[in-house]
Amino acid sequence: MDQRMYLPTLSELIDRLSVTQIKLNLANNDPKDFQNEIKKINNDIDLIMREKKLQLDSEFVNLILVIAQLNLHIWHNKDLMQQNLDNEDQYLALLKKAHQLNGYRNQIKNRILDIEGIEDKSQIRSNFETDGLNINLGL
Repeated sequence: MDQRMYLPTLSELIDRLSVTQIKLNLANNDPKDFQNEIKKINNDIDLIMREKKLQLDSEFVNLILVIAQLNLHIWHNKDLMQQNLDNEDQYLALLKKAHQLNGYRNQIKNRILDIEGIEDKSQIRSNFETDGLNINLGL
């Protein structure tokens, strides 16, 4: 395909690809829907990479891996939140952790926006606070 299927930035597409891969492997749905979405996302990523002449270097690979890992942590945290709906203290602690993990995730997405050369301020993720969560992202 030589035209984009989705409109989001490369950063958002990489994030969506990661989440779709998680759903493909962890959800009990028909895999064909997820496989089709992955093909469309891959198409758009390829088009953006070619159009913007972006190089896949070690920093970029690390950012992609970190988004994937953070999304998996967020997914598992969400499952724990569902299991703790009746335990307000535990639920609130997990909710805070979800906010913190999303803060890291948005920091990484903003770095990919820089790589992509996106200067549109409306694309920048503003909720990037981690409220004291200290994760070594290796970056």
